[in-house]
Formats: sequence, C-alpha cells, structure tokens
Amino acid sequence: MYDGNKPAPWWQEAFVLSRAVFGILFWPLAAIFGALVAISGLFVAFNAGLLWGLLVLALIAAAIAAFAWWDLRQPPRA
Repeated sequence: MYDGNKPAPWWQEAFVLSRAVFGILFWPLAAIFGALVAISGLFVAFNAGLLWGLLVLALIAAAIAAFAWWDLRQPPRA
C-alpha cells in the first residue's frame, strides 16, 4: 500500500504546510478583521447619531469585558 522509499508528492507537502500556517494565523487574522469591523461599525454608528455611537461603543466595551471575564475563568496553561 505505502512505499516507504517513495517521497510524498509535492501537493501533499504544500497542503500540510499551508494548513499549519493557516492554523497558526487564524486567530490573529480573525482578531484583526474583527477589530476592523468594530471600528467601521463605530464610525457608521457615530455618523448616524451620537446615541447610536455611544450604544455601539458600549457594546464593544461589553464584548471586551466578556472576553476578559471568560479568559480569567479558563484554567492556567502548563
């Protein structure tokens, strides 16, 4: 079935490497895109009115506080 002397095809190695790189970069890229969406939403909300802008600002602050609370409840990593 598997010939141990034959090297893996180039596409299989490229797939493994790209999956590893994507696995490492997924959460930082998700955070960057999330921050861009939040800033854009904040800009649009303030253009709609002061109360909308303050409401969105409060939602962003609540999301950050919820993440901080969730992170504190996680067990420490070894």
